[in-house]
Amino acid sequence: MRELARHREFRLLLTAQTLSMFGDWTLLLVLGIWAKTLTGSSAVAGLTVFAMAAPGVLAPLAGVVVDRLPRRSVLLGVNLVGVVVVSSLWLVHDRRQLWLLFAVAAWYGIASIVTNAATSGLVQSMLPAELLGPANGALSTVRQGLRLLGPLVGAGLFAAAGGRWVATLDATAFVLAAVVLLRLRHREQRRDPTAGRGEVLAGLVHLWRTTALRRVARSTLVFSGSVGLVEATVYALVDDGLHRPAEFVGVLVSVQGGGAIAGGVAVSLLVSRVDEARLVAVGMALVAVGAGAGAVASLPVVLTGFLLVGAGLPVLAVGAATTLQRRTPNAVMGRVATGYEMVSSVPTTASIAVGALLVGVLPFQVVLVVTAVGCASAAVLMVIGREAGSHDPAVASPDRDGGSASCVRAR
Repeated sequence: MRELARHREFRLLLTAQTLSMFGDWTLLLVLGIWAKTLTGSSAVAGLTVFAMAAPGVLAPLAGVVVDRLPRRSVLLGVNLVGVVVVSSLWLVHDRRQLWLLFAVAAWYGIASIVTNAATSGLVQSMLPAELLGPANGALSTVRQGLRLLGPLVGAGLFAAAGGRWVATLDATAFVLAAVVLLRLRHREQRRDPTAGRGEVLAGLVHLWRTTALRRVARSTLVFSGSVGLVEATVYALVDDGLHRPAEFVGVLVSVQGGGAIAGGVAVSLLVSRVDEARLVAVGMALVAVGAGAGAVASLPVVLTGFLLVGAGLPVLAVGAATTLQRRTPNAVMGRVATGYEMVSSVPTTASIAVGALLVGVLPFQVVLVVTAVGCASAAVLMVIGREAGSHDPAVASPDRDGGSASCVRAR
């Protein structure tokens, strides 16, 4: 971590991402609150989350763009376009402009996919292989910390001054992030912009053909198809299980955020010492235990469960991101990252809808147990056949100039 802190280019990238993510988290929750204020409908407010998740089906197309252009330029463009997009919220006066909230939410979904892929490729190109894990851990820790702070700032500013000023704060954060990105001196190796033309699914193909990545993608499909069930179930847990008002969900989210910060710090320290496949399995297992704890419907147990869920998610994310970076040539890193994003986000979006249906006909305990079993099954899939991953003939290891050197990684 000390060596990582001395790396000027990564420090600048981390600073830019911190500013950008802070702006994101201040506005994301506010979009739903704003929709609820304009319409009085919780269903309409919930559709803002769906609007953010829906662009996941376009992830492979975004990956092609990221792999064709310099990643710093992609990040710079996303932040500058973001200034214009969120500033459009000043045009919202009543429910007739409700469509603008959904348009901004959808843009956030697209921007998140592009930003994650570009950041992954840029980190891979600027750092040696041994620093990839700590770098992913640092980014995850900052993301989870802002997940606690940003919504509180956004909701407070919305209550005090209205959504337009939240949008202004977000736009300001984007401008500052762009200024920091302009100071980056790192230049990636030139990539042939015509290479792989038409290979929109190249990322998914690489995921499937590489043994270690196929195992991560397969487990993630099962995990994502299970964990989304919690999104709708948590309200039934709070109401029917804990006998608390709906606002108590905010307490559970805060506890989960605290666990996420702890998990992010822990994985930053462990990722250089622990096999990343084990980290993915441990992250999934922690979420499984946490979801199962919710079925007990005892406040101390539920709080512990949400703490474990929060801790498990960054461990899973860092393990998966590092696995992808260490086994992918930099030239296709964007498509592989967005391919994995599709594998993760599409099942999650579908399971959110399924969870909303199930919680209406089944006790919330049953849905949470199903979630726990699904997440545990995903962890088992990560463990089964681990040794098969040792026979991957080569992995991508970024050199300091931004290219890809091939080397054998013992498992």
